[in-house]
Amino acid sequence: MQKHTGTIRITPNPGSATERPYFEVVFVPYQGRLNTRTVKVGSHEGLLSFLMEIRISEDEAARWAGKARSEGVVLISGIERTEAQLRENGLLA
Repeated sequence: MQKHTGTIRITPNPGSATERPYFEVVFVPYQGRLNTRTVKVGSHEGLLSFLMEIRISEDEAARWAGKARSEGVVLISGIERTEAQLRENGLLA
């Protein structure tokens, strides 16, 4: 199983009159081209759960989710995951 190394980018979206606020999460590989997908997470708690599902420790996930909520765009670098792990979490088509 091939592993991919890259960055997780979390972008908060304030929403609009017809859409609730959400966070966009995407995997950006360091090398090559992958058919990546953007995952929309509707709440801070949902973002925390999603980060733990992609195997980021609870403390780190809480720190990154808090930064995304308060500071804006967050980049989590050095993430190494298999294609299957990325696919099962919706980050890879």
